[in-house]
Amino acid sequence: MHPVLFKIGNFAIYSYGVVIAFSVLWVSFLVLRRGRKEGLNEEALLNIVFLVVIIGLFGARLLHILVHFSYYLHHPAEVIAIRHGGMAAQGGLIFGLFAAIFFLRRTGLPTLRVLDYFGLYLPLAQAIGRIGCFLNGCCYGKETDFFWGARFPFDGISRHPTQLYYSLSNFSIFLILLFLCKQKKSLSPWAKDGNIVIFYFLLYSISRYSIDFLRGNLNPVFFSLYPTQVISFFIFLIAGGLLIFQLMRGYRHSDNIPG
Repeated sequence: MHPVLFKIGNFAIYSYGVVIAFSVLWVSFLVLRRGRKEGLNEEALLNIVFLVVIIGLFGARLLHILVHFSYYLHHPAEVIAIRHGGMAAQGGLIFGLFAAIFFLRRTGLPTLRVLDYFGLYLPLAQAIGRIGCFLNGCCYGKETDFFWGARFPFDGISRHPTQLYYSLSNFSIFLILLFLCKQKKSLSPWAKDGNIVIFYFLLYSISRYSIDFLRGNLNPVFFSLYPTQVISFFIFLIAGGLLIFQLMRGYRHSDNIPG
């Protein structure tokens, strides 16, 4: 692990913060570049990206604090110590999604198409961000005897490097969505604006639910499930319902096209 990247005097620059900042900036650039290529209003899109990032980061921190409420109750000063780590991806996704919908509906930008931009590049941001988790030593897994187990400084026990599992999984999701995105130009019933972000939430919820069984620093709350798994379950149900609705709309539309 390498939590401190370097120091300037007594001021430490943490690896986690640098990696998260890079992932956010890089993905924001990709979203803006895609919007520019498709002729969208660049200033309006820039404002949307900025607001979504800020509100998403707030939501990510808030959910992390709620999940680990007992710790922060006894260490209130740590609430604002973001440089030390502590961002719940699901909180960022939920807050960021609602912020995007809220602000997009007040602009002239196509809501579903822009949401697809975010849905395509979000897993790439998460894949990069999880490297920061690994360097920081947070979000670690349970003990393991597998040869790829990682030893963390706080106990020296070989554990599942769940941070890297998340990273690999998110990068795989990005590649799948990139392939699906290229198929949107076809006339298939599912090739509709909004489906990329729906597929993202479906794949992400399955990935998160599965890998979380290996986590070593979460406490079960419901039927031996962790809070993040409960959230993933409901995300899957909602995204699945939306996908079925989109597919039904697509098939009805295709049936009305004269052959």
